[in-house]
Amino acid sequence: MTSGYGTKTVAAALVALLAVSALGYWGYGAYRKSDLHRAVSVLVRDTSERLQAALAIETETTQSVGRLDDHAQEVDKHVIELRSMSASPNRPLVDAAEEYMLTARQILRNQAASHRYRVQMVANDKALRDHMRTANRRTNSWIQEALRAKDRLERDYLDYRLSTEAFGRLLESFPEARKKLALHLGTGPLIDAAAATDARRRALESLKRAASEAERARQLAAVR
Repeated sequence: MTSGYGTKTVAAALVALLAVSALGYWGYGAYRKSDLHRAVSVLVRDTSERLQAALAIETETTQSVGRLDDHAQEVDKHVIELRSMSASPNRPLVDAAEEYMLTARQILRNQAASHRYRVQMVANDKALRDHMRTANRRTNSWIQEALRAKDRLERDYLDYRLSTEAFGRLLESFPEARKKLALHLGTGPLIDAAAATDARRRALESLKRAASEAERARQLAAVR
């Protein structure tokens, strides 16, 4: 009897030990998942705030190019930090956060490129107009410089158009990346989708104005 009772006691103790171990393991896993959630939220929130500030910029200047480059570099650091984390507690969260941040980083890069080429385009448009008003008109050297100025403006416009169109496509796809991440983090640390929509509208309007400016420059520089 004593031996049987002792065996049952040992078995019960083992069951209890296994249960405690399981609870401990579950608790540790839950802690790791919660810790990962907090760390990812911090990176996503900062990414969103940088993107929000960037998309609010409406005027293309040398200063805006610098700010956009800085934002893109910081988000790039966030991506690197995210990739250094152990994703095993919640792989879907990390994957969604990476897609969100990579899309934001590329938006910032294309926005910076768009602003950069717009600044160059405006400067070369002014240079062309100034040249066309100079006194020594129609000499061979004057004509050659007019053509060079026009070619520089055309290259800038092409680069601006391509970067702005890429910027617009990324903004159009951004809500989908945002939606995927919202399933894991909620909308708190995410940028409002309307900000991307509004920025895309403004970018396409700016592109239309640039196209009109480029056409006027072509007509101005036409040498007959």
